[in-house]
Amino acid sequence: MDYITKATSRKALREMSVYFRKLFGVDETSPFPVLYAVERVPDVFPGSRCEIVPDNTFPPDTPARCRLDDDGNFLIEIKECIYDGAYKKHIGAYRGFIVHELCHVFLYKVGFTPVLNRSFDNGDIVRFCSVEWQAKALCGEVMMPYEATERMTRDEVMRVYGVSKGFADTRRRY
Repeated sequence: MDYITKATSRKALREMSVYFRKLFGVDETSPFPVLYAVERVPDVFPGSRCEIVPDNTFPPDTPARCRLDDDGNFLIEIKECIYDGAYKKHIGAYRGFIVHELCHVFLYKVGFTPVLNRSFDNGDIVRFCSVEWQAKALCGEVMMPYEATERMTRDEVMRVYGVSKGFADTRRRY
């Protein structure tokens, strides 16, 4: 499920990632402390919170989700297996799933809100106007700072920033 929002570019998201990191007290080049950020959500986004939920709370192909309430606050729900995998096993993809949800909250708070009540299937919206694409792209920029990773190999990006092979490959392409 995806929604249309105002257009933005990867370059603009890259610039926003610096501000996002500052909100969580992280400098421009350090690895992003995902689990620390989960704990800080109520401080950074007052009224919003994270919950670790049983694995059967939502479909198997949904690792985490972000829900908006009527007051403009968010509940980020993270499956227990995803949180445990990020925490105990340091699985890069799981860490990315969590940051992706944090990015939805951030983007909404800075004005990238859906322009229609209607949802679309993933891939039906041009990516620069896609809520999902924007959260994915911002997530990558937050987890793998562009300037710091510019000359790194895929393996170096994975090792230093704790991301999956897929994340690192995407970073190398952009």
